[in-house]
Amino acid sequence: MKKDKNHKLSTPFRERNIVLALIIILFLTLLLGSLTYKEVQRERYYLWELARSEGLNIAFSIQTLGPRFILNEKALKDVLVLLKKEGVSYIDICNDKGVILFSTEKERWKNTIKILNPGKINFANTQDKKGDRILQVIKPFNLDIDKQLDIWKILPIRNNYLVVGVNLEGYYNRLRQTRRRIILNYSIIMALVLFGIYVIFKLQETYIVKKTLNEMKDYTAKLLETMDNAVISVDNKGNIKTFNRKSEEIFGKKREEVLNKDCQEVLNLNVNDKSLFKKCLLEKKNIAREIILEEKGLKKKILDINTSFLTDESGEITGVVAVIRDVTEIKDLNEEVARHKRLAALGKLSAGIAHEIRNPLSSIRGLAQFVYNSFSRTDERKEDLNTIIQEVDRLNKLVVQVLDFAKLKKPNLTRFSLNDLIRKIAELFKLEIKDKQIKFNLELSPDISQIQADEDQVRQILMNVIINAIQAISKEGEIKIKTEKTLSKGESAIKLIIEDSGVGIPEKDFTQIFDPFFSTKEKGSGLGLSIAYKLIESHQGEIKVESKEGEGTKFVIFLPQKGGK
Repeated sequence: MKKDKNHKLSTPFRERNIVLALIIILFLTLLLGSLTYKEVQRERYYLWELARSEGLNIAFSIQTLGPRFILNEKALKDVLVLLKKEGVSYIDICNDKGVILFSTEKERWKNTIKILNPGKINFANTQDKKGDRILQVIKPFNLDIDKQLDIWKILPIRNNYLVVGVNLEGYYNRLRQTRRRIILNYSIIMALVLFGIYVIFKLQETYIVKKTLNEMKDYTAKLLETMDNAVISVDNKGNIKTFNRKSEEIFGKKREEVLNKDCQEVLNLNVNDKSLFKKCLLEKKNIAREIILEEKGLKKKILDINTSFLTDESGEITGVVAVIRDVTEIKDLNEEVARHKRLAALGKLSAGIAHEIRNPLSSIRGLAQFVYNSFSRTDERKEDLNTIIQEVDRLNKLVVQVLDFAKLKKPNLTRFSLNDLIRKIAELFKLEIKDKQIKFNLELSPDISQIQADEDQVRQILMNVIINAIQAISKEGEIKIKTEKTLSKGESAIKLIIEDSGVGIPEKDFTQIFDPFFSTKEKGSGLGLSIAYKLIESHQGEIKVESKEGEGTKFVIFLPQKGGK
């Protein structure tokens, strides 16, 4: 999936880069081609000017030797030998018609040279007998006629030209070398520029891909952190690689404590005493099941776990990822719904049975009382009748409780002091409890002045829960009652905590303690906590219980305070 996304992101980018690179390369090619051509042409012009300048300088040097020396064939040839090093191929003297009158090369005698600008210095390109390219420097040259020379026999006119033939092959060789050097230099520059463009685009693409990957990584990390499920991944060695915020919350461990550590050592996620992750890797099978997490210092949790394998591009398994959902609240909610249904059904059944039992009980008690009164004081049967009357009264009291449970009235909301009510009830129980040494520890928040609730029903809730706490303490102990302001379901509420140091509740009884007629005590009716539960429910509140067998029990009650402090 990541590969496809990266491909989709990078394809348009690459296409744009290719088009841009082609445009830049074309532009640079034209630019460097133009510069190269201009540079070669400039070098050609420079060498041409150099050849003309050197040829002209040689002509001036020869002219300064004077007529006697110049018209001496042997001396002129000696000069030519020296000038050969300077690239001079021949030296001619011609008349104003261009006819060569004298030359260091005999085969050139009587040849004709074309003079385009008479009376001025001329330059002409030609070739010698070897085919070498020659630059002819044609310079006007006047001989001194005051001196008598033998050469006058062959010089019928006075307007002559000195012709110096400069061999251009050396210049052209230099031009070729210079041209190769210029082309090479510009080729290197072009290569460096293209390489630079490639590097820039590659770096840019790498940066964008890296940035995209980092953004995806950050997005994935944020997604994992904001998920409401725990996500844990391990490599194929069982070492933990991913541990998100929800995982910390569920397992009560910090990320630093578990990352890169063996999953079996740091996580209590076992199936048949074997690590769930290692079981997946060993059997190469995914696991989907519920596990009960029980760890010291943590509340028991029910976890719904689904695993899947991590693979590389070749399909090889590289690890396992588990998505873990804490379904404890859902399970509790399901149990609460089931409890509501049971309570509703039991309420209807109890009401019917109570009505049917109440009338016969009244008749039985009336007849027993009549017979009791008809016997003499010394009659031993009166004691048996008194027992019958007491048991009938006990049954009648139970029937009244059943009717109270079945037909709870709608709360009559008034404003009263919860703290004062708790103090009165605690004082009442202190006077009534004589066979036990129980200390009442009250931590009542002064912020709670008055609450909005049904005072009689709240009194009944407190009485039933406190009686349950007293019955849980064998001889001596402590009952702590605490009140504080809190929030419940996003609304203002009162939190009431009643905690005892009694025998505690066995774990197997947790789901039944609010069921009617369920009691672990010999004389208990099993209706006290059921009635308290229904009264709290009628106030749209909540009751939660925390207990460990042998360590005591804590009841936490939430009463919402809608529309007032």
